[in-house]
Amino acid sequence: MNETTLSVVTFSKRVSLWLMTAAMVLIIGLKGHGGPVPALDWHWLGWPPLVISIFLAWCSGNVSWAKTTVLMAWLILVLHFTRIDGDTTNGHILELALMLGIGVLLVPALLAKYWLKEPLDYSWFNGRWSRRMWMWFPLGFVLAFAFLWVYFNHWTPTLHHSWPLPLEGPRTDALWRLFWGCNFIGVWDELAFINFVFVLLGRHFRFGEANLAQAFFFTSFLHEMAFVGWGPVVIFAFALTQGMTYRRTRSLFYIIILHLMIDSVLFYMIANQWYPGFGWHPWGG
Repeated sequence: MNETTLSVVTFSKRVSLWLMTAAMVLIIGLKGHGGPVPALDWHWLGWPPLVISIFLAWCSGNVSWAKTTVLMAWLILVLHFTRIDGDTTNGHILELALMLGIGVLLVPALLAKYWLKEPLDYSWFNGRWSRRMWMWFPLGFVLAFAFLWVYFNHWTPTLHHSWPLPLEGPRTDALWRLFWGCNFIGVWDELAFINFVFVLLGRHFRFGEANLAQAFFFTSFLHEMAFVGWGPVVIFAFALTQGMTYRRTRSLFYIIILHLMIDSVLFYMIANQWYPGFGWHPWGG
């Protein structure tokens, strides 16, 4: 393959990548946020870029990339037909478990292994953790607490309404569902956007570009779920940081622990906004 042909293929792949990323933002990130005109929701503007992205990928002659775009499109399609919000009812939790667990984690993992022939990494551990890695835990916790406190109390005081909780009667069951829901989504985020999206993109693009694209995927999902206002800015920065952390550590377990640590602060903030003083504990009413 001569240099001219290679440059065309590379350009085609890059355009395909960013059209797919734009489709994720329009179809999922702006899914529940109206549209440019009353009769036209944002997601209608996202389908043409998605189709063109897949078409360009197949025209590029790179079969691996073409199949990768199909997996990305599958992710977007499943998320489009999933109700993405903070509802903690049993029915919605079951829907999320099936659609996100089976539809986004299990099916793509099987397709990556048996159809794409490029299995996902699942690099859970990679040697001993350095002192710097251990120090990032308390620093990350302090940063998360500071941001979420300002976010919930000053920037968006009604943000907790994205996670409905009962104001009367027993609340222990609802809080447990919220707690486990936050943890499930936290683990899912890393498996879907780091171990799936970032890993596959990293096999075709340089780190910076692959990480930037996965951050758009990551942020689009969480913006649709709950994080409005200033949330997407910090979520985007967090997603970039998680991609860099995974590249350095090659440890899914490490980045999941980081995410769950932040989600513990998120859970506290939500509960404290609904029930000032946060008198709930796991073994009480």
